[in-house]
Amino acid sequence: MPRFGMGITSGGKGVVKIMADNADDPRTTANSETGKFRFNSEQPGNAVGFILDIITVEPDFVAYPDGGTTFPFPDRFFLPAGTNSYTCEVMIESWHGSGGTKWQKWYFFPSYFANKYGLSYVPMCEARGAIDFVSSNTFMGPHLDTAEGQVSGSGQIYSYTTNYRLNDWMKTYATGSDLGQNNRPSFSVTVSNAAGAVASRFLITVYALPAYDTAIPDYSGTPVSGQEVVRIDKDAGGIARVALPGYDVYNSDYKRFLLHEDHIPGKILAAGEITVASGATEVITTRFTLPLTTYMDFIVRRAGSTATEKFQFWSPPYIDSLNLNQECGFTYVVSGNVVTITSTADFSIVIRYMICANAGAAPTTGGKKILLMGNDGIGDYVQVKRPGSSDVAPNLDDIMVDTRLSYIPLLAEGFLNYNSTDMPDTMSSPRFKGERKRSLVIPNPNGLLLFPKMGNIYTDTSVISDYNEPLAQWGAHAVAINAGGDSGKSTGWSTWANIIDETHLDLWSGGNNAYTYLGGASFYDNTIKGVRYYVFGIPPSL
Repeated sequence: MPRFGMGITSGGKGVVKIMADNADDPRTTANSETGKFRFNSEQPGNAVGFILDIITVEPDFVAYPDGGTTFPFPDRFFLPAGTNSYTCEVMIESWHGSGGTKWQKWYFFPSYFANKYGLSYVPMCEARGAIDFVSSNTFMGPHLDTAEGQVSGSGQIYSYTTNYRLNDWMKTYATGSDLGQNNRPSFSVTVSNAAGAVASRFLITVYALPAYDTAIPDYSGTPVSGQEVVRIDKDAGGIARVALPGYDVYNSDYKRFLLHEDHIPGKILAAGEITVASGATEVITTRFTLPLTTYMDFIVRRAGSTATEKFQFWSPPYIDSLNLNQECGFTYVVSGNVVTITSTADFSIVIRYMICANAGAAPTTGGKKILLMGNDGIGDYVQVKRPGSSDVAPNLDDIMVDTRLSYIPLLAEGFLNYNSTDMPDTMSSPRFKGERKRSLVIPNPNGLLLFPKMGNIYTDTSVISDYNEPLAQWGAHAVAINAGGDSGKSTGWSTWANIIDETHLDLWSGGNNAYTYLGGASFYDNTIKGVRYYVFGIPPSL
């Protein structure tokens, strides 16, 4: 049986620990022996989960019909009911295109996340589109676009971490006299019922991490003698809580807890690396049935010696030419308890991955247990689940802690001002990587696999008549081509995280370069403030 511990330290602090080796005792193993824990809430950067939620967005033309409108004058709907473009939390635009196709764009404003999750900051979000949600739950891997940003060969080429998009917070576009949302930042996705559409369904991951330069809030306090910080109780509606230092189990704010039965984050069901040969298919098998809210987060590289930069992990994937055959491409299908990967690349690729999910379903009922021990046919496990949830078939949103899951520590995070102090290295030639770079040394005593995320953060200098001005842009890279003296430059919104090895990471930014070179260089009014980054560590396999 896996060694699992939950309780109170001699200093009155609530803790949760899972051991890597069942021979080790969570009560006596020193926290400094980091490699002996699969999870240890006392070690810096550890949390039960950084994924607050996974939101499903699908086109709904019954509730939000297009009314015969065409772009750029769509029909608009505002949520909650009774709000308008100035006050809504969510805005849906509906319109139709040629051949009877219909489109919707969903905008999520900061107030949505503040009111739903109680956040004091704008959260980092990522969107992943299902390219086929009719015959199979199919997603696209990274995407290299050598054509879309060009006219007569002039413009830019793109490398995306997901299909055809940045993960960005932008000033919202409005048309006509309805300018209420123009100065409101939003995170948006576009869905369609069109055959072959870029995405018929999106999953939006909401992280408990700021998207801007805001510091991660510290919700803990100073331990107080006599406080009840751990409680497992099946009576009176049930309670399963471990409070953060300085708070007791009856505090009304879920953010003051390490574990809380009414706040259960998304899960990482599998993590590691897998090599896929050109045109081949490989599978990742998990110990859980995968719901429709499952996706794979990934970084991918060409197989080869990592002493050569083009074979290293870059996020987004490495590009250095106009050749489409450099794409580290693949698709994957989520079905049963398996993720099936099919390579579309012209060479072997190595995928560093996390399989992420929440239940996307109502909580189960009828159970009496909170602490559960079992065997799933593969091995023993220990589980803490929501009071009242099913004892035989709890869903992922019922499971609070489970020894079969992967827990991903945050090894490093921060904000780098875009200047010679924080990002001292500049690129004169070639400039396709970016304009400024910062090399980081990442503390990684357990030899975990680095998994970075980074974005450009902007100072808002735009005026109300501006639209599509950025506040944060994550997860894409582009390079100008056939653009005169600008050829070979990265675009301003470009970011590139380069894993040199498992303790060294380079972060590149395109700075204040043009956002497009199509038809000439065009620049945002907003100027870059700096780079926000997070570096997670994942186990080599789970």
